[in-house]
Amino acid sequence: MRTISLVFVLAMTSGCAGPGVQEDAAEPRESTPPQLWSHHKSLQVPVAECAKKGFDALTELGFSGVVRNGNYSYGNFNESRAAVKCVEMPTGSFVYFAVASAKKEAAEDLRNRISRKF
Repeated sequence: MRTISLVFVLAMTSGCAGPGVQEDAAEPRESTPPQLWSHHKSLQVPVAECAKKGFDALTELGFSGVVRNGNYSYGNFNESRAAVKCVEMPTGSFVYFAVASAKKEAAEDLRNRISRKF
């Protein structure tokens, strides 16, 4: 379980600059770590159905650039990023979702909206 959490933290907080974006080393910016809000649930559905629900949840909530890779989906919503991971269990599946945002309220709200989709 610790490995899953670590993967999500790394996925949620990593990113890359687009072409032509340069950091100005002369002016250090104040940086605060993103808010990371997460939750999990046990579901009585097969892992494939859980993964579809995860992808559909992000799409229906208006996330952009939603990508599904196996049982894992992620996407962006304004300045927030969310990930949904489904894992097969003996009696169904386990879903873990996390939202990272610079704004606490946005992270909490999106986490709650994703949770309600399950």
